[in-house]
Amino acid sequence: MPMFQRPLLCLNNVYIILFLIPFVASSSTPVKHNSTSHSTMHNVHHKLNQRVEFQITLHGFLLWASMGFLTPVGILLIRVSQKEQCGRRLKLLFYIHLILQISSVLLVSASAVMSIKSFENVFNNTHQRLGLGLYGVMWLQMIIGFCRPQRNKSL
Repeated sequence: MPMFQRPLLCLNNVYIILFLIPFVASSSTPVKHNSTSHSTMHNVHHKLNQRVEFQITLHGFLLWASMGFLTPVGILLIRVSQKEQCGRRLKLLFYIHLILQISSVLLVSASAVMSIKSFENVFNNTHQRLGLGLYGVMWLQMIIGFCRPQRNKSL
């Protein structure tokens, strides 16, 4: 397979995977029942469910955009730049990679802040623990990226 077709094939596979992943949303937030009328309770429950459902959907979309789109595209760009010889194009690819990765970390951070403010965070289920671990790994990856030595320079 020619060299120029390999990144395109990989990019096509990424797009296929991204569009096959469905959005998953669920709510485990219980509604407290008071001694109010049924119609008032129904309205409060409906508003709470809409708000929580929107927050869960937004949380999922932000994380998908970050970890499912921006991060892989940034990784693909830096992988393509490994074979680039032109200094100007190499610098452009690197800066695009940098912008995509920083944007990804910022979206993950916004989603984490929203999650901590809006959802129950007792970290007693696997989803919350994995999310916290991935959040830490994203920040660690960014810190390592800034501490990495420049290309073609030995230590």
